[in-house]
Amino acid sequence: MRSEKLTIRQMTMWFILYQLGSAFLVLPTHLASVAKQDAWISLLLVLTVQMMMILVYTGIMKHLNGVPFEEYIQKLLGKWLGKLFLLLFSLMFPFLIMSLSLRDLGEYLTTVIMPETPQEAIFALMLGAVIYVVFCGVTTIGRAAEVLFFLVMALLALGYLPLLPTAKVSNLLPVFEFGWKPIVNASFTNIAFPYIESVLFLYFTVQDRKPEKWRNVVMKSSLYSGVLFLYVTLIVITVLSPGVVSSLTFSSYFVVRTISFSEFFERFEVAVSVVWFIAIFFRMSLLMYVSARGLASVFQLGNYRSLLIPLGVIAYVLAGVVWPNTAVLVTSYRIWPFYAMIFGIICPILIWILGQVKKNAAN
Repeated sequence: MRSEKLTIRQMTMWFILYQLGSAFLVLPTHLASVAKQDAWISLLLVLTVQMMMILVYTGIMKHLNGVPFEEYIQKLLGKWLGKLFLLLFSLMFPFLIMSLSLRDLGEYLTTVIMPETPQEAIFALMLGAVIYVVFCGVTTIGRAAEVLFFLVMALLALGYLPLLPTAKVSNLLPVFEFGWKPIVNASFTNIAFPYIESVLFLYFTVQDRKPEKWRNVVMKSSLYSGVLFLYVTLIVITVLSPGVVSSLTFSSYFVVRTISFSEFFERFEVAVSVVWFIAIFFRMSLLMYVSARGLASVFQLGNYRSLLIPLGVIAYVLAGVVWPNTAVLVTSYRIWPFYAMIFGIICPILIWILGQVKKNAAN
């Protein structure tokens, strides 16, 4: 297998783009539909929980001692139980998220931009790009992230900074009108989507075997994406009002359509679409890479690249049937946080505890 190496800078940028991913367009709507004008407070609560979980992930990394995460799981749980865990984890978490992200992309394009284009064509084009870049290796993806990251930041500034003059702070008042309960309930969505998916970053611990550096990368990426989410959420709510935001599927996209200066400086929703395409591409690339690596370890394959096309075909089919209608989608959004917490919170805590017990027993 060819050597694959990422710099700290590349990892940080890739992780930020991953976290923006699907959440960038839909998160303000989900938060505002529950927490109303206090949606931004939910983000602060989420970041606090994320910092706590990063300490758990760092604790697991300290137990790895330079061993890849998928190999460590098999040593910790035993060969067969470890393989079973990796099989279920890979298929039911990163691979499922990748299929859902692909469906999100198809839903967005056919709803907002190209309503006459079949979703299957969109699935095929995106999967082709993802399979190719993952086949090229993480070094290629890291370099691409390093280049495109600044384009994404520039487009975000171009799309959302011009909205500041039309923002109305009164749309954020009164604070805590409905108490803490809706704020906490809204935070469940953002914790599960995308922050506790940070457990997948454990697959990148071999890139830098110093726990402190890896922890700093994950913390920086989480804080950076959190600030972007906070800014976009505040802008969307202050410009459109909580009631309007909660009724829109893609509020982050819709709000940019309100920019118009002298009928010349307008139509910046295209910039938002480009941002989302880039972010979801890097999101799906990481999910494909992690899924392939986990399954390659289960089936004792020397190279994860041989699984990319089969996984792409399965994702293509799964994305088309993952939810048949909007009612199923709404229901899935309600149960997803609890489902994701099994893999992003419960499993890591159990892995850390077992690792700590084994380490103490060895001493």
